[in-house]
Amino acid sequence: MISVTDMGAVGDGVTDDTAAVQAALDSAGRGDTVLLPAGRTFVQTRVLTVANAGVTVTGGGTLLATQESDSSLTVTAADVTISGITLDISSTSRRWDAYEQQRLRLDGASRVVVRDVVVDGSAAAGVYVGGGTSDFLLDRVTVQNTRADGIHITQGSHDGQVLSPVVRNVGDDGVAVVSYRQDGDPCARIRVVSPSVNGSTGGRGVSVVGGTDVDVTGLDVRNTYGAAVYLAAEGNWGTTGVARVRVSGGTIVNANSATGIDHGSVLVYNGTTDQTVQDITVTGLTVSGYRATVSRVLGLIADSAASPGIRSVTLSAITITGDSRPAALVSNQGATTFTAAGVLRNGGALVRTGGYFR
Repeated sequence: MISVTDMGAVGDGVTDDTAAVQAALDSAGRGDTVLLPAGRTFVQTRVLTVANAGVTVTGGGTLLATQESDSSLTVTAADVTISGITLDISSTSRRWDAYEQQRLRLDGASRVVVRDVVVDGSAAAGVYVGGGTSDFLLDRVTVQNTRADGIHITQGSHDGQVLSPVVRNVGDDGVAVVSYRQDGDPCARIRVVSPSVNGSTGGRGVSVVGGTDVDVTGLDVRNTYGAAVYLAAEGNWGTTGVARVRVSGGTIVNANSATGIDHGSVLVYNGTTDQTVQDITVTGLTVSGYRATVSRVLGLIADSAASPGIRSVTLSAITITGDSRPAALVSNQGATTFTAAGVLRNGGALVRTGGYFR
């Protein structure tokens, strides 16, 4: 056990403890535990890095970043566990997007475990999983008050699990899997279980924007800026396509509060001319609460006639309540590209008229 106080950290929330905390992280080897003692707040003024494999960081204490431009705790080594600590930030003035501003960043490491960690405030994403990080576990992580996504998984990161995350009041997506073509292979084999997302000032609740073999189960998404569930390939952001994504079981309430976008509660979307969105299943959802001017609850939309479009989508066992708009489901895709079975609105089955299901 190596306590950061042994390295000179004070933990009074005022003294700059960056050097002492980094010294403790650097001195720890495989099997060692670095302690941030409970009840203390350690001020961090620059990026801290866990660069030694097999280290555990725990103790119940708080790391308070006071410089938003250099506020990250970054993990670059394998077999690291971050457990039971709080990552706070004194204030943020705007949304940042560099690595140094992702409050907790996993960078290309394998078998990292983040458990019972609270991220309260971030100049960018709360938890950023990038650099091809593999075999990772985010377990009971709470993220709130971020400028960007709550949890952002990208850069080909793969074979990971996100279990029971709680995301509140974030600036963009709650839990996002995002794959950009420039990064090579898409994110793959990601499992998200029981995500709870409530409140966003931008973005969507749970999103897969480029990625393969992603499974989301037992969601509870409320009060989002855009769609609660968003499965898409985006041309303007240069993302890959989407394949073999399953969203099953859960509740959606009051999605798409923003009047400037028309997502609805669930949107399957292709905004590219050369990528496919295919093999999608959305099932077992209960949906309620709608902005009066949103045009639909469920959507399957491709922007371009030249697009490969949306293929092999199944919508099933979806219960829509309290909806009186002209169409509950809108699609500009051919009837053979998707099936809608057991989708009920206000207790009745949908009736199709062209691309509109009333």
